[in-house]
Amino acid sequence: MKIEKRNIDLIKPYWRNPRNNDKALEAVKESIRRYGYNQPIVVDTENVIIAGHTRYKALRQLGYNSIA
Repeated sequence: MKIEKRNIDLIKPYWRNPRNNDKALEAVKESIRRYGYNQPIVVDTENVIIAGHTRYKALRQLGYNSIA
């Protein structure tokens, strides 16, 4: 696995993501505000999210421009 920073605008949510974690979004945002985030967003070769949809939404709403 290769961890690198990417522009958040290049990352795309998987359109068939089965989870709807919008209720957890505020808690995730608060956690990121307090502690930062250590778990990178996992994407495929086309920058589509495999894991980390809720973190992605939280980071976007918090104004992050690039993410790991």
